[in-house]
This record gives sequence, C-alpha cells and structure tokens, in this order.
Amino acid sequence: MAIDIGRLGSIGLAIETTAGQAITTPTVYLPYSDGPSLRGYQESIENISSKASRLIDTDSVIGRKWAEGDVQILADTVNSGYFWKMALGNELRATGTHTFYATTSGNTPITATLIYSRGTTDVEQYAYAAIDELNFEISDGIGTLTASFQAAFPSTGAAQTPTTISGSVIAFKDYVVRFGSDLATAATAAPTSLNAFSLTIANNLEVIYRSGNASISAIRTKGAKVTGSYTLFFDSTTDRDAYYGLNKRGMIVTASGIGTEVMTIRIPEFRIQEAEVETGLDDFYVLTANFVAEDDVDLGSRLCQVQLVNTKTSDY
Repeated sequence: MAIDIGRLGSIGLAIETTAGQAITTPTVYLPYSDGPSLRGYQESIENISSKASRLIDTDSVIGRKWAEGDVQILADTVNSGYFWKMALGNELRATGTHTFYATTSGNTPITATLIYSRGTTDVEQYAYAAIDELNFEISDGIGTLTASFQAAFPSTGAAQTPTTISGSVIAFKDYVVRFGSDLATAATAAPTSLNAFSLTIANNLEVIYRSGNASISAIRTKGAKVTGSYTLFFDSTTDRDAYYGLNKRGMIVTASGIGTEVMTIRIPEFRIQEAEVETGLDDFYVLTANFVAEDDVDLGSRLCQVQLVNTKTSDY
C-alpha cells in the first residue's frame, strides 16, 4: 500500500469545448503550491418519519451530488492564464500577447475538466469545473493565484504521466503599481510602493439541480464583482483623502518576468470602499485600502483586464 505525500500528486486541466463534456487528456499540469482541497460531496436526505419508535434516523437516500474546492498555484506568466481566462471569461490573442477580459453579458462560464491524482492511490476526474472566485495575492514573497472551483461530482480518472511547464514566477520585487485619474495617466505615473496587494474576481456561481439526476444539471454565473486591497506605509494622505472624497482613479499593476514575459492588470476605475490606518506604540503607521472596481471603459479596458506576454502561441 502506497502512503504518498502531496508533492507526488498532480492536477491536470483542459478547458472544455462543450461545458460538462469531459476531456480525459489534460492540456496542462498545474504545479500547485498548496494542497488542493478539491473533492466530491454527496448530500444524504434523511428519512425521519415516525415508525412507532423513539429512534429518529430510520433511513436515508442520496440527494445532491457535486464537487468543490480550491487549487492554488504560484502566479507565473504562463500557467496563470488558464485561471485568468476561466475567471474573466474571454481571451484575445495577438502575437505573444494574451488579453483576458470580463464577460459583460450572458451567464455561461468557461468550464474545464480537472484530473486530480492523489499520488498512486487515487485518480479522480472533475468535469464541468468553473471558477466561482479567483484570488491573486502578493506581499513579501511569491504571488499566488487561488481558484475556488465548483464542479460536477467526480468520476474515476485514468492514471496520468504529468509534465509541468512554468513561466516566470512573480515575486514582490517584480511588480509595480501605478495610480492615476485614468489609465493613460496611470501609465506614466511614478510607481507607488506597496507592502501587499490582492485582487479578487467573484463570479457568484449558482449550481443548478433539476429532476432526473442527483448530479449538477447546470452552472451559471450571476453578478460579477472585482475587489481587492493594498497596504502601504502611511507617509502620505493621498489614499486616505481619496477614500474621504470618493476620488475614483485608475490602476495598472505591472509584473515583469524573465526576458519579455510580463503580467499586467488594468483597472480603469476603482473606488476605495474602506481605508484604515493602524499602528502600535512601536509600529509604523500603515494604511490598508479596500477597493472596488467600477464598470468604466478606458483604453479598451473594462472593469478588469489582465494581459500576459509570453511564448505561448495558442489560445488558453
């Protein structure tokens, strides 16, 4: 009997041509940076009808069946594209450049098949996997992307022989953030030094069940929202005053990899929803700004746009 560690597992991903129609050969194997929590769930429906007895649980039947869980990868300039595309919904590819942008109409998410090998013990296949929420975080180390999936109940998968391909990982020293009244102004502004940055794309998925099957009938997106936060030393009142006055700005996050590889996040307009200045007696004053992206069209960007420059010559 094999007793494996998490490093011996693998997760393969292939974006589905037809939602819910499994693809058994992964396009990519994701080098996850934390143990995935992806697993199947089944809901037991209790039969607690009275049968002339004090005993409550007399029987049960299978109810809803589904899968969910998180997969975290390092934020790199190649593999991250699969998550950005699934979370935002669209990709536009030119030579060496992949631009991902939000779907503004329609509510059908991009889905993928995930094949999760837990060492040599078990291989499960998760079709109809969609990203409910994608979180990008970076502070004083390497950035991470955590995708929270909803998927159909798993089936048995075939054994895999994983191979991994990675781009440049993005660490705190590799990214800069610029603010401006719009994207054009932000592009030429001096960088603002941050202590930490995060971005969350929420699709608010709804898992739908209908008669005839205990498993998922459909997955649909509801209202989309992009939020985030950044932390910096309180050496200026600019961000505090932007909160006080509801001063809306644009933001460009640029992360440079090896050679020409680049990851760029553009938010045409955001408001600071909350700004808190904290300190201790022997600590520095630090401001944490929680922001919300608003739907504004600027330089072709809307709500949130992510662009990867890399050597990948096909769509994600």
